[in-house]
Amino acid sequence: MAVSERGFVVIGAQFVFFSITDLRTLKEIERGSYPVAIGEDIYATHEIEPETVDQLVVALQTIDRLMKDYGVRDVQVVGSHSFFEAENAQFIRDQLQSRTGLVVSPLTLSQESFYRTQAVLGKFPNFNQVTKDGTVLIDISSGSAELTAFADGDFGFSRNLSLGPLRVFEVMSDLQRTVPNPVEVMRDFIDSRLADFMRLLPKNQHYPHVILMGSALSVFSALIPTGSDTVEIDRDGFKLLYQEITHASDQYLSEQYDLTPTETAQVLPTVLLVYRLIKSLNSDEIWISDLKLLDGLEVNAASEAGSKAVNIDSDHEILISARNLAERYMVDPKHRDFTVKYALQLFDRLKKLHGLGKRERLLLEIAATVTDIGAYVDTHKHYEHSDYIIRASELIGLTAAEQRMVATIARYHSSDTPQTDLSDLTELNANRRLVIAKLTALLRVADALDASRQQKIEKIRVSLQKDRVLLTVTASDDVELERWSLRTKGAFFAAVYGLPIELKGKTRL
Repeated sequence: MAVSERGFVVIGAQFVFFSITDLRTLKEIERGSYPVAIGEDIYATHEIEPETVDQLVVALQTIDRLMKDYGVRDVQVVGSHSFFEAENAQFIRDQLQSRTGLVVSPLTLSQESFYRTQAVLGKFPNFNQVTKDGTVLIDISSGSAELTAFADGDFGFSRNLSLGPLRVFEVMSDLQRTVPNPVEVMRDFIDSRLADFMRLLPKNQHYPHVILMGSALSVFSALIPTGSDTVEIDRDGFKLLYQEITHASDQYLSEQYDLTPTETAQVLPTVLLVYRLIKSLNSDEIWISDLKLLDGLEVNAASEAGSKAVNIDSDHEILISARNLAERYMVDPKHRDFTVKYALQLFDRLKKLHGLGKRERLLLEIAATVTDIGAYVDTHKHYEHSDYIIRASELIGLTAAEQRMVATIARYHSSDTPQTDLSDLTELNANRRLVIAKLTALLRVADALDASRQQKIEKIRVSLQKDRVLLTVTASDDVELERWSLRTKGAFFAAVYGLPIELKGKTRL
């Protein structure tokens, strides 16, 4: 088996999906799924039951044997956010590792959103053409709906709603048996959850196109039979389907569409949820896609491997997400862009000193972008507010640890000096604390270079000398305030890197 071939496994709320993919060509050698309804356990009892764990073990062992039969050694196994919603998820994760040898990595909601975006960017037919107008990607799993917006062919924003059909069904199941019109009650429940999302949508932006994807949409393969992986339907056509489903009995749906009892129970909340979303967005065209989170893992891995089959920038959506967060909290764009520019220049020109890589450079760029968002709450100790806002926000594509690192870098970029070794951050390991310290030191220097908030510095030359780091700048005005600020903030740089940093500048006449 070639080195370029990799295995992927996703433990979702109702299925364990897997694939073996050649990253050079993005062609799947094998793909399949095993039904394991952990979502029913989680939404009913908040825990994964022992019988379900046994089913998971059998599925993973079968998949593992298949991977070995193909000679695949590199296998990525992830658990969806739904899996880790279970109160006993960490125990189950340990049990799965001891019984199968497979390590299940957790995904945050923002990571799931990132991988779904990668899936449509890499695999959805004519994606660039479709998204020239406003388009919303709606990924519906059993427990949640992830909405990702595109405008002018580019990523806009992402929001997660705890509003999957199985969750709706479990919440509403008791009520459905006691009210005369359960459809209206379910509709009102869904609308109440959509209200805040609609309020946060950008003003004056129309979304005529909707792309539906996700594991919960498997019911549509029975409701709208087709030989294609992607189905297009207009709003009137979907309205007819909605009217049929909302007036049909469970027995009719089961017999008419050959559905299992579990599938039948999810038809109404799934169709109702999609219809209310389409109506709220006032969309005209709907694409129902078979793309899943699994596809995003494949596309991202191929992109990171430098595959010519994928022509996307994996970091692009992450940086747009950070910029959107900065704009939401009204960060000064001129100071933000200045800080980002010179933080990255320092990173690139001092690589021999810090020894960090591409991913750490991305974290620095994100931190420099969002570092001042806390000023929206209060300019006094704004860095403290930045810390908790970043931790509570959805920064697409970051792991939970990376998001915590970005928040900490923002927390310490200002005058609040941390312990030099950051040993108080016990939730982060020593390697991550070292990365935080190195990036914080660089960000402090970049921030100090615009202490006046007038962007006086036009050009910078970085010289790594035996006894110091010398910054020689060309500026449009006097830089004494910047020099003073660097002396203050540069102390942490010297503590981290073992060299003082000095500013030498001349004013352009």
